[in-house]
Amino acid sequence: MTIRSMAIVGLALLAAFISQATSPTCANAQSGCSEQCKAAYGSCYKATANRAACEAQLQRCLQGCIAGKGG
Repeated sequence: MTIRSMAIVGLALLAAFISQATSPTCANAQSGCSEQCKAAYGSCYKATANRAACEAQLQRCLQGCIAGKGG
């Protein structure tokens, strides 16, 4: 994975978490968060074609969505 592709993935994940933090309700945050995670996965895969690394990041992102559900 190159520095450029790592930066792209990092920015996509950052955008997903910022989007989740600013959502008005828990239900909307959960749905929006998972959609952002899926979008970040797509960006990661397009940038790197490294399915294993992108899937691991997707799982971490989705776990973050679940953890944020109670807040």
